[in-house]
Order: sequence, then structure tokens, then C-alpha cells
Amino acid sequence: MSSQNNVWRVGFVGAGNITKLHFEGISRHPDRVVVAGLCDPDKDTLIVRGEEFGCKGLYPDVEAMIADGGIDVAIVCTATHVRSSVLLPLIQAGIPVLCEKPFAETYAEAVEIEKAANHVGVPIAINQNFRRHFTFHIAREILQKKELGRPLHLVQNEAWLRRDRGWRLERNRYVMSVMSIHWFDGYRFMLNDEVERVCCGHINSPATPGGEDTAVSMLLRFREGTLVSLSDSFSSFTKQNYCGLDCEKGGLILDYNGLKEIREDGSVIEHTNQYDKAGATYYVLDDLIDAVEQSRSPETSVADNVHTMRILEAAYRSITENRSIAMEEIA
Repeated sequence: MSSQNNVWRVGFVGAGNITKLHFEGISRHPDRVVVAGLCDPDKDTLIVRGEEFGCKGLYPDVEAMIADGGIDVAIVCTATHVRSSVLLPLIQAGIPVLCEKPFAETYAEAVEIEKAANHVGVPIAINQNFRRHFTFHIAREILQKKELGRPLHLVQNEAWLRRDRGWRLERNRYVMSVMSIHWFDGYRFMLNDEVERVCCGHINSPATPGGEDTAVSMLLRFREGTLVSLSDSFSSFTKQNYCGLDCEKGGLILDYNGLKEIREDGSVIEHTNQYDKAGATYYVLDDLIDAVEQSRSPETSVADNVHTMRILEAAYRSITENRSIAMEEIA
């Protein structure tokens, strides 16, 4: 690291709207991180974002930003289908990366990115900020105490009407690549377990322009026996948001703001979530920086997130082949 006073210099690859969320979190910790570079092929967007972030290091592409040598860590916010083209130069330059999810279009591409990072020894973290933006982290701590017994059945319904613009509308994969992937990762993290089988169905509603899956319903079976039922929709006129986990001796109701722990005797313990979305996003960046300083893997490492990408691939294959998919089929 070449920065002074242990302040890490961040470079953004892609200057779209998602960078505002990252910057909000970064701006709360000026003693830890500063924005030192921005690159984007759209000159007008680049100038606007540079003014917003107070950043004078503006570049037309990632190669120019790397060549300048002014950044210690990169945040990749490009469209998914061009991720490899910007991740690989950063990996080859030895620059740690926080990448937006999904970090690749397909599982096969994700595996190739992981191999490249492992070969060079560069840490890559994936922005699975819902581990803390949602209350999966609190649920994980409660479940580890074993007081509620074994987790048995999780039901989650997420439905709203979404109107995307730009590159997302040109991609076939939609609701699961944009949103369900957060839930897949959250379940893995909360349960500390891996999926063994996926069964998924979908519809494509004219209510929402987008890819082929504007709404999905699926079942995920985990190795330790937990069954997850997820319905996720971008094309619903009946807004819904519910996530509940039944265990042997109680249950959990999860939300963004908090978590209700329901005991066997009917008593309820309420837990408050300390993270908002910007804080949860910064947490992932800070963990990556800590990982570099401590010579360890980040919590949301590319090696860990490949397992989440594998669930995504299995779900899309289940739709295509109209059958349940065992995870060992995804290789």
C-alpha cells in the first residue's frame, strides 16, 4: 500500500448510480478511505460524479487508472457482462477489489475469475451487503447459540413493481441476478450451510420490462435439512415483504430494521439492526481492507461467493430444464 497515514485510496471502475451508495458509506470514514480515482467511458457521467465525490483523478478506462498508480483498492460497479474485462486487469496489477454482485454473468465465468485471482494471490470481495443490511448477521449469531434448536423451514416473499432502465433490460437473466442472489447468499451465511438441491419456476410479466424472469418461486434444500421457500418478484402490484424461519424450539422474523426472536414459551425478543444500506456496504469494503492488512481472506471473498453463484446457475438451469437440480450437476 502506497498511501499515507494508512488512508486507503479507492478507485471506482464505473461511475453509475450505484457508486453513490458506496460513496455515502466511504464519506463516513475519511480517516480510513478516500476516493482517489474514477473511470468510466462516458465522459459526462465521469465529470458529474467526479464533482460529487470531490475527485480529480478521472480516467477513460481502467487501464489508464491503473497506470497512474494512484489507487490502493478498486470498487467495480460496471455492468455485469463486462466484469471480466475490468476485473482481470486489476487482478494482474495486484490491486484488491470490491466487486458488485453478481461478479459474473454465469457460474463458469465466475470460476475463471476465481482461478485468476488465486493464481496472482489478489483478494477480491463481493458486495453481499445484505448480510448486514438485512438481519442475516443477527440470525446467524442466534442460531449459533443452538437455543432455538435446528432451523427447519424458512419462508420469504419479496414482491414489488420495479422499473429498470439501461443495460439491465438487455440481459436475459433478471430478478434472480439482481435480487435473489442476495437472498441465496444470506441463507448460506445465516445457516452456515450449503444448498444441495434447487427447484425453480418463473413467469415473465408484461408489467415489468426486463429479462425472462420477472418473478420466480423456488425451493432450496440445504445439506443439514433446512428447507427454504422463496418467491421473488419485480412485477407485482401487491407489495410484500416477509421472511420467517421456523426452528425446533422457536422462530425468527427477519427484516431490514430488526429481527424478532420468538421463543418456545411465546415470549418475543426484539433485536435492532445497526446497519443501514450504506453502512452495510462500507462494512464489506472495510472487511476487504482489514483482510489485506491481516493477510486473510475477506468474509465475502470470491471463493466464498462462487458457492452463491452456483445456486444462481442451478436455479436458472432448473427453469430451462423444468426439473429440480442437484448442486453437483453444476460444475
